[in-house]
Amino acid sequence: MPFEAVTFDLWETLIADSPQQNDRRAAHRVEKIGELLSGAGRPLPSAELERAHAGIWDECSRSWERAVDLPFEQQVSRFLDLASPGLSSSVDMDTMGQISDVYASAALLFPPSPVSGAVKAVSELKARGLKVGLICNTGRTPGSALRRLLSDFGLLPLLDAAFFSDETIVRKPDARIFRLALESLGAAVERSVHVGDSLENDVRGSLGAGMRAVWISRDVPPGEAPAPVAGSVAEVPKLTAGW
Repeated sequence: MPFEAVTFDLWETLIADSPQQNDRRAAHRVEKIGELLSGAGRPLPSAELERAHAGIWDECSRSWERAVDLPFEQQVSRFLDLASPGLSSSVDMDTMGQISDVYASAALLFPPSPVSGAVKAVSELKARGLKVGLICNTGRTPGSALRRLLSDFGLLPLLDAAFFSDETIVRKPDARIFRLALESLGAAVERSVHVGDSLENDVRGSLGAGMRAVWISRDVPPGEAPAPVAGSVAEVPKLTAGW
């Protein structure tokens, strides 16, 4: 039975990041949020903000291990409270909004790059008449900012649905986020395929939801992959041509 929908992971599938860009985003958040706090009469040493920036990632990671996310606003509030207990409730709403904007928009100033051939691959699959979706586990950058990135890269217009875990709260590999996406697309689980680079989140998660999967990987030992393997997303249209 031919498949009717394809969903994609985002990070390291359609877009690629680097440690250098991640470090630039971290430094930008610490600097600019520090300036905003000073302007609001709540100055903090940069070292405290750097500690909180690392600490909120650790705190979120413990939740992510259970496939549960935090709303973006809650992540920002916890970041501030890790820097100084009770800080989030003592900052005025205008300053809090500016802090959230800085936190979210760092990825727009220091962006990842689209994977080579990603737009062409997604376009080819859409031209076949397939419904196309995105299922993204977010980190520090919320879905609202990622939609802007996707628009800049020419990918957003190709998507029929996009789901981000800071908005759904449930994360991959939980089957519910895959089913939410397919329900939105109006596609049957057994006639849908998910494409992603994470063995646990993308491959095992989508297989567990009843979908087919394509694993984006260059380091899979022969015969050990639980799903068809593509070296990059650019290979997916050819790989799935007979499905």
